[in-house]
Amino acid sequence: MKTPSRPAARPLDWTAVRSRMAAAIEQTEALLEAAQQDSEAQYEQRSTGVAVDVSAGQSEEQAVGLVIFVLADRQFALEIRYVCEIVSRARVSPLPGMPPHACGVYDLRGQLLPVFDLRGTLDLPQEARIADDWAIVCGQERPEFLILSEAAPEISTLPLEEIRAAEPAPGKAWHWATTKIGAVILDGRRLLDDRRFFLEDEQITASDETERTEFHESPTSE
Repeated sequence: MKTPSRPAARPLDWTAVRSRMAAAIEQTEALLEAAQQDSEAQYEQRSTGVAVDVSAGQSEEQAVGLVIFVLADRQFALEIRYVCEIVSRARVSPLPGMPPHACGVYDLRGQLLPVFDLRGTLDLPQEARIADDWAIVCGQERPEFLILSEAAPEISTLPLEEIRAAEPAPGKAWHWATTKIGAVILDGRRLLDDRRFFLEDEQITASDETERTEFHESPTSE
């Protein structure tokens, strides 16, 4: 059996190899430069769009959305970003052992939330109990508590020129601004962070269980 012979190795043309490598490098650099220019053009286009969006946002921020409610025949307001919803015909269940400014709890789709009457904390007259007809669910990321209103709350959008900063005064830490018509805008951030509106879950649950026990317990006849 004859072993096949290999062809003689041809000498490598290094000049041609270097020429092809240089051409490949030049072509790669050209493609990279074109891609970079295209990327920069897209970035400028997006930046222009962002600038327009920011400008539009600034024009929208020239007005403030408010929820206006009534306490002691006076108008108060909260920025709409601190309001989750408005509840009508709110059935508030009074519970024992709660602070004076707390009216009870409200069952918001299975979640028990405390309900507060702000008249005492705002140094307003409390001649009669507020009816449970209207309440505002306060919170940002989630509902935290409700505050009662003597009348149906109104949603309004006011231009900034109709709002002026409230003058600092003792006992009015919540007062953030006033409107042209005299409504006091409360500082929603301070309201949500006020420790007077933090009730322990255990307290609400225990009070709720006490109420249910007293309600369902049958009177014993002697």
